[in-house]
Amino acid sequence: MRDTAKMLLDMQVPKAAKELKQKLAVMGISEEDFTYQTAVMVGVINQAMKGNTKAAAFLRDTVGENPAHELRERELDQKIAEFEYHRQQEEAQRKENESTSSLADAIEEAYRNRMEAEKDAEQ
Repeated sequence: MRDTAKMLLDMQVPKAAKELKQKLAVMGISEEDFTYQTAVMVGVINQAMKGNTKAAAFLRDTVGENPAHELRERELDQKIAEFEYHRQQEEAQRKENESTSSLADAIEEAYRNRMEAEKDAEQ
């Protein structure tokens, strides 16, 4: 259905639709852009100008200026940034723990070596 709708909207307005072509021409649209998609948008614009708030919202959303959508995008960006921050913090903590345990292992190894050396010296 999506493909069919796109195909229909992309079709040129036929010459027989003189009234529709006149409306498009009055809007300043060039004849090469006389498609059904253009005609639909002109109709929506006319409805919005008459006070149809749903048509106005449709236009706003179509041009990508939906405040709710923009807010959701910003919230998503914030959550991604927070996730990345926490991941980096956890990675830093993990590395710190590894270096701490490595230091503890080195101290323990040095102690064992010293004890063995003292034991060998006594014999």
